[in-house]
Amino acid sequence: MASSLLLSNLSPLCVFFFSSLLFLANTTSFYGAGASASSTSFSTIHTTRNKDEVEALLNWKSTLDNHSQSLLFSWHGNNPCRFTGVACNDYGAITHLNLSHLNLTGTLDGLDFSCLNSVVSFELANNLIYGSIPSGIGNLSKLNSLDLCFNKLSGEIPPSIGTLESLRYLYLCANNLSGHIPTSLGKLGNLIKLDISQNNFSGSIPIEISDLKNLKSLQLWQNRLSGSIPLEIGRLTSLIKLDLSSNSLTGLIPCCIGNLTSLSILQLFLNGLSGLIPSEIGKLTSLTELDLSVNNFFGSIPQSIGNLTSLSLLSFYGNGLSGPIPSEIGRLTSIIRLHLSANNLHGSIPCSIRNLTSLSILHLFKNGLSGPIPLEIGSLTSLVKLGLSSNNFTGSIPHSIGNLTSLFLLHLDENKLFGSLPSGFNKLTCLSTLDLSNNELEGELPKDVCLGGSLRYFSIINNHFTGPIPASLENCSTLIRLRLEGNQLTGNITEAFGIYPHLYFIDLSHNHLIGELSWKWERCRNLTSLKISNNYISGKIPAIFGMMAQLQLLNLSSNSLSGEIPRELGSMPMLLELDLSTNSIIGNVPTEIGLLSHLAHLNLASNNLSGSILVPLSSCKSLLSLNLSRNKFFSNIPLEIANIQFLQVLDLSHNLLSGSIPRELGKLRMLEVLNISHNGLYGSIPHTFGDMLALTSIDVSYNDLKGPLPNVKAFNEAPFEVIQHNRGLCGNVVGLPKCNSIGSEKHNRCVRTKVIVILILSFLGFLFFSCTWAILVIVNHRQRRIIKKDNYERANDLDFMRILSYDGKVFYHRIIEATEGFDSKYYVGEGSYGIVYKAEISKGQTVAIKQTSSSQEDGEIVDLISFEREIQALMNIRHRNIVKFYGFCSRAQRCFLVYEYMERGSLRTTLNDDEKAIEFTWDKRVNVIRGIANALSYMHHECSPSLIHRDLTSNNILLDRHYEAHVSDFGTARLLRPDSSNWTLIAGTIGYIAPELAFSTMPTEKCDVYSFGIVALETIIGKHPGDHVSWERSSSSQIESPMMLKDVLDQRLSPSRLHFRDAQDVVLIAKLAFVCLQANPRLRPSMRQISRELCIQVPLEMPLSTISLKQLRDPSVKKIGAHRTDGKFLNYFSCVILFSS
Repeated sequence: MASSLLLSNLSPLCVFFFSSLLFLANTTSFYGAGASASSTSFSTIHTTRNKDEVEALLNWKSTLDNHSQSLLFSWHGNNPCRFTGVACNDYGAITHLNLSHLNLTGTLDGLDFSCLNSVVSFELANNLIYGSIPSGIGNLSKLNSLDLCFNKLSGEIPPSIGTLESLRYLYLCANNLSGHIPTSLGKLGNLIKLDISQNNFSGSIPIEISDLKNLKSLQLWQNRLSGSIPLEIGRLTSLIKLDLSSNSLTGLIPCCIGNLTSLSILQLFLNGLSGLIPSEIGKLTSLTELDLSVNNFFGSIPQSIGNLTSLSLLSFYGNGLSGPIPSEIGRLTSIIRLHLSANNLHGSIPCSIRNLTSLSILHLFKNGLSGPIPLEIGSLTSLVKLGLSSNNFTGSIPHSIGNLTSLFLLHLDENKLFGSLPSGFNKLTCLSTLDLSNNELEGELPKDVCLGGSLRYFSIINNHFTGPIPASLENCSTLIRLRLEGNQLTGNITEAFGIYPHLYFIDLSHNHLIGELSWKWERCRNLTSLKISNNYISGKIPAIFGMMAQLQLLNLSSNSLSGEIPRELGSMPMLLELDLSTNSIIGNVPTEIGLLSHLAHLNLASNNLSGSILVPLSSCKSLLSLNLSRNKFFSNIPLEIANIQFLQVLDLSHNLLSGSIPRELGKLRMLEVLNISHNGLYGSIPHTFGDMLALTSIDVSYNDLKGPLPNVKAFNEAPFEVIQHNRGLCGNVVGLPKCNSIGSEKHNRCVRTKVIVILILSFLGFLFFSCTWAILVIVNHRQRRIIKKDNYERANDLDFMRILSYDGKVFYHRIIEATEGFDSKYYVGEGSYGIVYKAEISKGQTVAIKQTSSSQEDGEIVDLISFEREIQALMNIRHRNIVKFYGFCSRAQRCFLVYEYMERGSLRTTLNDDEKAIEFTWDKRVNVIRGIANALSYMHHECSPSLIHRDLTSNNILLDRHYEAHVSDFGTARLLRPDSSNWTLIAGTIGYIAPELAFSTMPTEKCDVYSFGIVALETIIGKHPGDHVSWERSSSSQIESPMMLKDVLDQRLSPSRLHFRDAQDVVLIAKLAFVCLQANPRLRPSMRQISRELCIQVPLEMPLSTISLKQLRDPSVKKIGAHRTDGKFLNYFSCVILFSS
């Protein structure tokens, strides 16, 4: 009432003001209560969410191992925002989980991802998480970044990962994930970076990847992906980095790659990609790195490569690229690393290379590049590594190379460089690796080669360097590997070398070094190999060498060392090979040598060692070869030598050994070569030799052995030379009497004697006086007939390999008898030097008799003594691919050369007969060509002095029943005088003669190489190559439409159906054959190189049907095809290590 009274007395304005205050007070009270209720509700929701998140994390922590749980010690309580590696938003929800680099061990199976639906970043890289990726990871609906790299996760990527539509970064690299790449990844439309490299994913790249329009980085490298690169990849126009390297991808690079104009890095190396490098690659002008190494690309380098002016790395290493290096490469002025090695590139290095002034690494090794090394190379002053090895570079090394003062590695080996080294070499003080091996360089070595103190690897193998060892080498303590062998270096070895703490390999062999061995070598504590053979080193072997604890190989052979073998050498625990042969060492072999338990090869041949062969040598259980020949060892062969159970080669020849051959030697089941010739051994050859099944070569000649030969392959196939000069041996070898015939004769004599005794006793009483004289006459007559018959049979069975007499009357009559007076039915063929007949000299012994005219009065035959020496030299040649020459006799103005008989006749005969040619399959032809190469390699490089065939044709390549090649008519030309009227005939056969013989009458080994090229082509073509040879001599530019290889191969064997491996071999043979036919003999390879190349399986550069003769005439020999698909990773990185270490 009072209040109403008060209101009635107030003015209207005051009433309004007061009423407003009451309204505001009521309103504030209402909304305050509402806000309080809302806040309570919000707090309850977040408390529940945090509780779920905490529970999920703590439950997962409990599944980890104890060490991992201890690392997460902060994970306790109800506030996850304080946990290690956890970050929350303003409302307390977990948004970031970063547990990388903590070494956590466990699985993800215990983590409830459904409780972490606010997480935008989940990083667990560099831990030890194993097991599979749970499908529940798809519940992280807000996830922006997922990083599980460098763990041990396995299994497949769950398809549910495709539901993470907000995902921008996905990293699963360096795990053990497998299976196919899921197509559901194509649903991640916001993805910017995808890295699933270094796993085991297989199958093809899904085309759904092309739906990732925002993708900037795609890394699938080092998996097992196969198939081709999908064309749809050209739709990823935002890509900056594409790395598909180290997989098994095949096919072509799609031309649509040119659409990826934003691309900065393209890595496709170590795959099986093939075809041409598309010119569209030149559109990728943003590229800084392009690596297509170790694939099967062929064709030329596209000129459009010059458009990529931003490139810092260009690598085409290990393909089949051909043609010249394009001059446009000079436009790559930003290039730092250029790798074009191991291809078939030819031509010269373009002068435009001088523009690449930023170049740090230039590798062009293993190509067919030729011409001089350009002076412009000196403009590349930033070069650190230069690899030009295994090419055909000629001329001298340019003096401008002295400008490359930053050079760390220089490889010029395996070329045809000649002349002296420029003085600028002394400026290359930063060199760590210098290899000039296998050239024709001469003059003295640069004296300051190690002035900078950085030299680690130095090799000049097989050149013509003269003069002293560079003075700077004496104190070059950085040396690790030093190879100076095969030169003409002089000087005193005692003073030229110092102490090298890091040196592990040194070879000074085949030089003209003098002096004595220094104690300093012992101070090279890491030395594993020391070779100083074939020099003029004198003095004694230092006893201190026994302290070289790391030494594995010691070769001091072919020097002038004297004194005794120091017993201290038995203290080298790591020694594997010891070669002291061909010196003047005296005394006994010290017993301590038997302590070398790891010794595999011991060669003490050609010294003046004496005494008995030591029993302690049998303690060297690891010995594979033991050569004690040409010494003065006496007494018996020790029985204990049979305890060396892995022995493969045993040579005790040319000693003074006596006694019988121990039967225990039969225990050497691994023995392949046994030579005990030229001793005083007697008795029989033990029957235990029949257990030596690995034995392939035996020589027991010049002893006093008797009895039957063991029934083992080595004896059954042995030539007479290896058993001759043993008076009592018998067996099935030509020249030895049959063991059964000797027994039969003794038995017959015994029977006859008994008959005579019985007759005498029966008629003794009655006819004693009257018949005694008659009986004696009869017995005497019969004995004379037996002796005469025996002598005749012995003469008939004389080993025709021993008949060197010009007056071989008995053997001549045997030839006449065996051929029935040279009846035409025994005619085999006609060669360059006469008519060939087949003759069975004795039972089971068939030979080929070559009849030639012997015009001695015309002076065609060399004098008797030198001629006999020639014959003996030819008879001593033994090689599986050379026809055995048994001997010679002359009678009635006719000469007879006796050879091993070959069942299938000549190679030409086989090729000319369609039926035989069809049976002569590709693998057999390849084997024949390898056999010919092996024979010529043996003649040129393993005979001393080297021997030249002079007339190699398909007519004097003979085939045995297994289609094994045997070179014949070898040495026949040597039996005639060089100045005889027949010299043009001797020097070769038309169609096989090397072109240089038109100007010279002195054949060389390279003439044989040329003839080999003709024969090799003839074998795979099926007839004489004819015009193809003239093409080789002419310029390739004159051939408008090059003929394809498949069209010239022997069509009787259907070249289009060639097995892949046979195709590889045939292409390699054709390639090598054309190299052999080069007009310049200096450019032809040696037969040793050819023989080695033919032993290597080289995958095809391109399909056989696409290879032309023009391509095969590429002069490169070093690199015939692309690298093998298997082992690519090793091949590629072994190269990188070599040129980057």
